[in-house]
Amino acid sequence: MRICLYMDTICEASPLFRPSARIVGVTSSPSFPALPPPLLYASDPLMDWQGQKLAEQLMQILLLSFAVVAFTTGYFMASFQMMILTYFGGVVLTTLVTVPNWPFYNRHPLEWLDPSEVEKHPKPQPSANSTSKKKPVKK
Repeated sequence: MRICLYMDTICEASPLFRPSARIVGVTSSPSFPALPPPLLYASDPLMDWQGQKLAEQLMQILLLSFAVVAFTTGYFMASFQMMILTYFGGVVLTTLVTVPNWPFYNRHPLEWLDPSEVEKHPKPQPSANSTSKKKPVKK
């Protein structure tokens, strides 16, 4: 099984590359049929860095709060099944909030330089004295 993403260079770099395999998704084999591309790759633009941080923070907060709610519900109802179902509902809700690329995760898009601007502003070279952070040894 081989996964081909949107870039053909990934597929062509594979030793198992076949020209007929330039599809998005998993290529087919005799025992494994081809699958449609994942829905999460289809969203564009990609989530920005602040959006990723927000999604992780929301995930942690929601899972912890649903764990507390599920434990409290299960304890007072004396039902382990109710505790598991409550937590499962929280996991599903958390997944729906954090996994899709919602627009509020894309409020800070990255601004990429044009190739002409990159040539005008070369990358600064680190100086020799700034890389050395060792303190002098006193004898």
